[in-house]
Amino acid sequence: MQALVWWFIPVVAFVVAVVWVSVSNRPRPPADTHDSVAEHERFRQAMNRQTARPVARPQALADDGLDGPADDAPGPQ
Repeated sequence: MQALVWWFIPVVAFVVAVVWVSVSNRPRPPADTHDSVAEHERFRQAMNRQTARPVARPQALADDGLDGPADDAPGPQ
């Protein structure tokens, strides 16, 4: 009887996995053209949208030397 209990867990996991794969791989209906174009337009607008403003770093963190060269250091010419 204990062997059946131990086999029950992997068998149930296998059945759940088979059902999951069969449901997730079912053929999808074709997308509606109007919905697809509207989603693409929303995507383009989101990609073109700029953030409100950049996040300002506190001065203590800006001077920790981990940002790279300092602002007053001469750059490549």
